Amino acid sequence: PEVLPYIDAAVREEVIDQLGPERLARLLSALDSDDAVEVFEDLDEEFQHRILTALPQAYRHILEESLSYPEDSAGRIMQREVVVIPSAWTLGETIDYMRAAEDLPDDFYDLYIVNPKHHPIGFIPLSRALRTRRPVRLTEIMETDMKVIPLTMDQEEVAYLFHQYGLVSAPVVHDAGRLVGVVTV
Repeated sequence: PEVLPYIDAAVREEVIDQLGPERLARLLSALDSDDAVEVFEDLDEEFQHRILTALPQAYRHILEESLSYPEDSAGRIMQREVVVIPSAWTLGETIDYMRAAEDLPDDFYDLYIVNPKHHPIGFIPLSRALRTRRPVRLTEIMETDMKVIPLTMDQEEVAYLFHQYGLVSAPVVHDAGRLVGVVTV
């Protein structure tokens, strides 16, 4: 599954034709959501419909919602799988949660700290988390100066922010400020 987003579009089209909708649906559901959307959005409408019917409902909803955002927006390129931690936790509680969680992203760089309304209030780079003792409260070590990306921000503006500020990842929020995903470099 991991190679699908990276192969040439013409070659990918041939591979997809060979796979068929059911196998492709299984492969897409194994990908992080941003990669799945990248492959899925290039398919013709009929093939998309056949794949959607073969996907688990929760994953189908993710793809459909991602495609509802403007084509060149942050909502299309964001990854839904993000490590979100309540602001009241300690680092020890966070580590225990991550060790037990089965749905963590394959790759992530930052832990996003949210308030009770699920608004991002800070982040902790993994490197800092690894060097901090378990009893420390997340609010004591989190960075609060972060660039927050609206769902509808143009992809070129997102790229500019990443380049301008040397970002590795940034939280994506909807109109009400609720965290819905992350864009990674």
